[in-house]
Amino acid sequence: MSLLEERQKTSNAILEGRFIAKVLNENAQEIDKAITAKISGFSSSFWSDRNFAVQNTTLVYTTKLQHRFLDMKTRQKNGTINRKKNYAIHNKPIFGHLNNIIRELNFGFTEAIKNDLTKLDNTNI
Repeated sequence: MSLLEERQKTSNAILEGRFIAKVLNENAQEIDKAITAKISGFSSSFWSDRNFAVQNTTLVYTTKLQHRFLDMKTRQKNGTINRKKNYAIHNKPIFGHLNNIIRELNFGFTEAIKNDLTKLDNTNI
């Protein structure tokens, strides 16, 4: 492989990484909006420890364990299953956006996107 081909391959990998980070950041904001709309009835201090972060090509969502338990319909105590009120604040918003993320990552990295990212890169130099 020649030096020019290696540089082109590296350039494409960098553009792909930027595209993935951009898609994940946009979807993290949309997921956060969806969750925020569902949690409006709770105190704000209860939700203060939620965070979305994009690390390389991974979207990391950190939350308290108590937030996760609000989404559950049942809980088991002393061998009996108790139903409780559940709030769709975790699974529904996250998995509802998951198909959009997958679709955009599979089919969204077109030549037009590559050219736009290259133009942004050239203007930042």
